[in-house]
Amino acid sequence: MTIAQQFLGKKGCKQQEEPLVPAEKVPTVKDAEEGRPVVVTMHAHVRRVSSLTTVCVFATALLVLTTGIIGGMYLYRHFAHYKVGKGANLRHFRGWCSIPYLPDIQGEPPRQAIALGLTHRTAATEASEMKTPKVNFFEEEVDIDIKFEQYERIEVPSFEHGRRAQFVHDFVANKTGIVDFENKRCFVMVLNRNFVFSPRVLYEQIAKMRAGYYDADTQTVRHTMQVITPPVIDLRNVGTFIARDCAQTPIYMLEKATSPIYKRSLDSESKNLFVEFAGNKVNEYKIININDATPGENPVEAS
Repeated sequence: MTIAQQFLGKKGCKQQEEPLVPAEKVPTVKDAEEGRPVVVTMHAHVRRVSSLTTVCVFATALLVLTTGIIGGMYLYRHFAHYKVGKGANLRHFRGWCSIPYLPDIQGEPPRQAIALGLTHRTAATEASEMKTPKVNFFEEEVDIDIKFEQYERIEVPSFEHGRRAQFVHDFVANKTGIVDFENKRCFVMVLNRNFVFSPRVLYEQIAKMRAGYYDADTQTVRHTMQVITPPVIDLRNVGTFIARDCAQTPIYMLEKATSPIYKRSLDSESKNLFVEFAGNKVNEYKIININDATPGENPVEAS
């Protein structure tokens, strides 16, 4: 059997003389010192950034941007509350205040008494400090209608010399309501504008107090009141805002007491005391016949 073989030696070599893919031209850089060419190697493999890394970077940037926007909006709203002047177009303000309180002194304001005690500390003043009652503070949460100036809500938590209550000053109806949270009842009296500032004036005063360049008059003023029975039936006589906050409780009118002949202990007196600061002086309201006001549900709502 004859096997025919074809020798492709030379012909194959001729076909392989020209490369299938042209090789990259490697640039050469001559060394300035030795004059010899320096070979620069170019790597064909380029490392690609994974898609997961790209997504993580994008998500991080988006999170930082969102946090910055939210933080900026919060700071803007926070500092906008304390802008004072005609250019401040605020509609509503809500915040906290800390009020100095001296129930046994009706002379100099407590804030001035503290300053004198700190700056002029001599033997005489140290002796007088032993006789001076300790200055207390009570907190207030204020809710002020700045745009329309129709109402103020001042909530005072329970403290040593007063019970928890909310004062509602209705400037449309010219009434002041006291919401007794502990016994679920309300008291209403005529709005005293000598001690209760208007909403915008009260807001500006609070802003100045927080800025540190205004000292309010926190002298204590006592008001002795008495309850008028029976409870109010027609809620239109107490104003819209008071009627809204006292819708579920009985409402009693208050008047100035003509003959306070009630003897009570100090503990019971502090329990019947409502205290607030609404711009001018710290006002104490003592209701001598508070037990005549029956707590419970509003008879109008119950019927």
